[in-house]
Amino acid sequence: MTARPLRALISGAGIAGPVHAYWLKKAGLDVTIVERVPRLRREGQTIDVRNEGREIFDRMGITKSVMAVTTKELGVQFVGADGGIWGSFPEDGSDSFTSEIEIVRGELASILYEHTKEDVQYLFGDSITAIEQDASSVSVTFAKDGRREQYDLLIIADGLNSRTRALAFDQDVRAPIKVLNEWFAGFSFPKGPTDTDWAQWYNASGRRAILHRPDGFGRMRSLFAHIDYTEATRAIGSSKTSVQDQKKYWAQLYRDAGWESERLVKGMMESDDFYMYEVAQVKAEKWSTGRVVLLGDAASCPSPISGQGSNVAVVQAYVLAAMIAKYPNDHAAAFAEYETSMREWVEGIQSLPPGAPALAVPQTLTGILILNCVVYIGSALVNSGVINLFKRWFGRADKGFPLPPMSVFGKV
Repeated sequence: MTARPLRALISGAGIAGPVHAYWLKKAGLDVTIVERVPRLRREGQTIDVRNEGREIFDRMGITKSVMAVTTKELGVQFVGADGGIWGSFPEDGSDSFTSEIEIVRGELASILYEHTKEDVQYLFGDSITAIEQDASSVSVTFAKDGRREQYDLLIIADGLNSRTRALAFDQDVRAPIKVLNEWFAGFSFPKGPTDTDWAQWYNASGRRAILHRPDGFGRMRSLFAHIDYTEATRAIGSSKTSVQDQKKYWAQLYRDAGWESERLVKGMMESDDFYMYEVAQVKAEKWSTGRVVLLGDAASCPSPISGQGSNVAVVQAYVLAAMIAKYPNDHAAAFAEYETSMREWVEGIQSLPPGAPALAVPQTLTGILILNCVVYIGSALVNSGVINLFKRWFGRADKGFPLPPMSVFGKV
């Protein structure tokens, strides 16, 4: 490395930021993470990490801690209005709906924080308001006290609507976002007598759907999904709308949805961890500018529909750190190899099935019936072993991403 450790500032203490910080420390950098919320976010829905992400957790030595707090979800069942099961897709260690590492987002964030807090400086309740850079450094201004600090690298690991990304690239916050016209409302409540360790998916007419799943701690995590091509739901999702008003909107929307909707609406109204967010993708034209680089959702959010958002974030975090370790005195080369090596893989994950997400959330009862029939046939094929047989014959379509060796970080 150089005479003094490179100083790196990471914006975002979610999943990608702490993973990246861990590996940057292994490469010998001085790392700080700034997070605009005042505390670590321990809420959120369940996410999964598989394949390459699992390998990175192994290399970090946190797999045992992660596995101890997984949801133990058995799989996903598709149910009808009467509670009847149209199809079941069990967790089987492969690429099913449920992965072996199915974990509440807040639980994973807590593990990553505990694993890095001794070596990484965390600045909670602060954010970046200005960015200036030259050939030798990047200068940022912090919102909390207006101070300016110089760093060698700025890594933006924020979410979909990253204001820091907008500052760095001098663009509108929404510029790189591809809308999918879908919204989620998430919340949790205590497990009831009719709840099991299976996740359940239910469709109601009017492009409404419910995903209801266990969290492994005696609670259920529910998602209300709604596709809306008007501006009504987007207006409610505005930061100017209070949580209580957002709850009222979703309660009205689901008042006649059927199945368990009445119980779930009641749980939503009583919950203290409600949040609403847009389902969309980020397709940034480039992932870096000067000494600033994008990571995770800020660079290439594939949307929850892909089921790979967290996995992509973890892999990008590792690969970017490996490139910085490989080119400690040449950030341009590091950022270029990071992007060129990962673009094709990430864009493949961002490529959603034709008609998604609308086909999975039909408008009419007839559409729901057709979808459930498809689910019934698919479930029969999966549970008969035919799908696995085809995988063995033809190999996996997803060849995965080749991770750089740990040796690039030196002695770890």
